Amino acid sequence: MQFGLWAPRGHRRYLRWIGRLAAAALVSGAVVWGVYAWSQTIFLKETQDRARATLALYTEGLEGAFRKYEAIPELLARRAEVIALFRDKDAPAAVARANRLSEDVNRTTGAEATYFMDTDGHTFAASNWRGDLPFVGQNFSYRPYFQAAMEGRLGRYFALGTTSNKRGYYFAYPVKDEAETLGAVVVKVDVERIEAAWATGGDDVMVTDANGVVFITSRPEWRFKTLFPLSEAAIGQITRDRQYNLADLTPLDLAPWIAGGAASGLVRIRAGGRGPGPNAEARQATEYLVEARHVPEADWTVHILADTRSARAQVTTTVAISVLVCLIAILSAAIVEQHRRRLVDRIALERAAAERLEQNVRERTADLTETNLHLEREIAEREVTEAALRRTQEELVQAGKLAALGQMSAALSHEFNQPLAAIRSYAENAAMLIGRGRQEEASDNCARIRDLTGRMADISKHLNAFARKPRGQLGPVRLDQVIQDTLESLHGRLDAARARVELAGEARVPPVIAGRVRLQQVLTNLLLNALDAMANQAAPRIEITVEAAANQVRVAIRDHGDGIAQEVLPTIFDPFVTTKQVGSGLGLGLSISYNIVKDFGGSLSAANHPDGGALFVLELAAADVPAALAANA
Repeated sequence: MQFGLWAPRGHRRYLRWIGRLAAAALVSGAVVWGVYAWSQTIFLKETQDRARATLALYTEGLEGAFRKYEAIPELLARRAEVIALFRDKDAPAAVARANRLSEDVNRTTGAEATYFMDTDGHTFAASNWRGDLPFVGQNFSYRPYFQAAMEGRLGRYFALGTTSNKRGYYFAYPVKDEAETLGAVVVKVDVERIEAAWATGGDDVMVTDANGVVFITSRPEWRFKTLFPLSEAAIGQITRDRQYNLADLTPLDLAPWIAGGAASGLVRIRAGGRGPGPNAEARQATEYLVEARHVPEADWTVHILADTRSARAQVTTTVAISVLVCLIAILSAAIVEQHRRRLVDRIALERAAAERLEQNVRERTADLTETNLHLEREIAEREVTEAALRRTQEELVQAGKLAALGQMSAALSHEFNQPLAAIRSYAENAAMLIGRGRQEEASDNCARIRDLTGRMADISKHLNAFARKPRGQLGPVRLDQVIQDTLESLHGRLDAARARVELAGEARVPPVIAGRVRLQQVLTNLLLNALDAMANQAAPRIEITVEAAANQVRVAIRDHGDGIAQEVLPTIFDPFVTTKQVGSGLGLGLSISYNIVKDFGGSLSAANHPDGGALFVLELAAADVPAALAANA
């Protein structure tokens, strides 16, 4: 009774296992087939992409190899010397010159042959006139390249030479004297060197003409084979043009093209002959993926045949891996089923572990709560710190404003003291001159005082230029006039110090792009600094050199003092940096001058002269001369 109950249950279990194995086999088969189709598409597509890229290189190389010979017949045909040779083709001396000329051309260009033909197709001169099989005396009027030349256009043709029995590509161009056609110049290009280069490349390449004849190929056994049987019209044309030996034009043994998949250019080529025979099935066939590119100018088609064995091997490997994966999956499923009971026990253990984990989470939650309270206290402390920081920043801003006000006051004092000193000097001189009755000179001093007061007004008007850099206020300024005005404004200070100013350099320099008043401020500040540097000398000497180079004007001001200390030199243009005694200056003059020159688009630099003293170099952009003349007119 127990056996009877067990048998149906065991049978059902057996059937259940059979059904599961059948389902697994079906699914695995579908997966393997999908992997096969996918991998074949991918790997053949990669092979096709590589073939296309390689084909483009071969096609461009082939066109380039022939293109360099294409213009040679036309260049020769247009030369007066060649036209004269065609006129005198019956003279032995002219024929000898033509032979030597074609020989020189052939040697220079590297062509297979160069020869001259009259209007009847008779060759009267050729580069191989010294050879065993010269073209001289041959008639090639049946060749299409000659017929095209006689029609007035460039002829091009590939054929097997009837005299030399060597393949070549021919270019022909008509020779004309005004409207009369005298003949044609022909250049034959050797294709064997191209084939030799292709043979070393490792790719299977072939070039076919319009009739499907393979005339250039990296595989010698494919040469003069056809892609398909020739039609009667094609055979007749080849016979008339004597293009090939018809006995050699046998079709390649091509298996039917395989449609579908990643590439529709799959073809099998069998080694040996074509057609049925006792060994037809045994002959080895190689599968290729064919890519072709048409060359319309020559009516060629360049083919590259990429061997698919590597792609097929990759497909096989991928399918084998997929089969192995499916087997592993089936075995894994069987193992999982066998260990199902163990999983039940493991689930129970995991449930206990989950309970322990929940207990740990509750403990960690308490820790996190305490940590959050600690973070809240830290956040409150940081808020207090940030409030203090904001107050400090506001105090720093206020201090910066006060510093800016102090700097502006110092700058105004510095800029106005110079013209005020000059006004005082001119006023004293004017009073002295009036007392002596020299009214004219006194009037001139008054005019200078008026100019200086105008300058002070301009300085006030341009105070904001230091912050906003108003480039619209710049224009062409005569540098020599600004230098002269500066020296005149400092005349009293220079005389009082018994200083001598030496002006050297070019007499006339182009105007510069600057602001007249601010440029005079810069020059005044540099000259006064030079004068202060030589305060301890009995006869100070200042040298001013003006030079023009390219689109710039350079002004160099040198004193003969003690120079600038090396530790101060890198920061000489920074605010509040001064080499004067305490109380003699605030260190703003050079900083202001530097910013003014920078606003002009120029540069101001300082250095120590090799022979002693400080050297300040001012470089400004030269203004356009017509614009400058118009501005000063």
